[in-house]
Amino acid sequence: MSLSHNRHKKLIEMIQTDGEVRIRDLMLQFKISEETARRDIKQLEQDGLVVRVHGGAVATQQPKLLAISSRAISERAEKNAIAEIALGLLKPGQNLFFGGGSTVLSLARRISMLPEMRIVTNMVDTAIAAAEGRRHHVVMLGGDFNGDYRTVTGFAALRTLREQHIDIAFIGVNAVHPTLGVFDHEEVGQELAATLAEQSRKIVVLADHSKIGSSARYRILPHSAIATIITDRKPAPDILSALEAAGTQVLYPSQNPS
Repeated sequence: MSLSHNRHKKLIEMIQTDGEVRIRDLMLQFKISEETARRDIKQLEQDGLVVRVHGGAVATQQPKLLAISSRAISERAEKNAIAEIALGLLKPGQNLFFGGGSTVLSLARRISMLPEMRIVTNMVDTAIAAAEGRRHHVVMLGGDFNGDYRTVTGFAALRTLREQHIDIAFIGVNAVHPTLGVFDHEEVGQELAATLAEQSRKIVVLADHSKIGSSARYRILPHSAIATIITDRKPAPDILSALEAAGTQVLYPSQNPS
């Protein structure tokens, strides 16, 4: 992991705590030049986290709303690798579901120049990213809004999903257990995942390597309901064997989707 990557992660923590960053403070804390500090702030502005002001920058959102933005920057290389593989599964005219989470958001940011598709999502940031370029028909689900994760859930969202057929549902998860399935920290994800399993021809899980081989509080889907798991590096041999034995295809950067 590069020094700049670690520095950017610490910068995000500063923004979440204080709501602003100052060039002089960055120079002192990280022992960097003014030019480097300004370049870091410019990158944060491009990522939508700050607005540059004289002497530094201020946060664009209240601290609690920065959760998804900071996750999008954290482990950026891993998320990018996953998104690049996922692009290979997309075809013109598909009706797709993009779930919440920063890895799925990374995929949504890459589709602006692809032929027209229909994107259904329950995440505000993903809807905005998918609409970039105005090529795709984007459907934002209604429902109960979660300000921390910028997603909608509840009866209205599920009702909309039950009225259509999804070609591929791309979802993020908190954990991938080798034999039990995929897990989330929040119970609300169970019903959404169950509905997607009913209405989707294929479910594809996007999960970086840190989530492979672990579990969380709530199982949202068994492996029998999952067609493919895309991750950023080859899992350990025993975990990979267990996932494949369960009938789940596992894709990682050294492979290509068939």
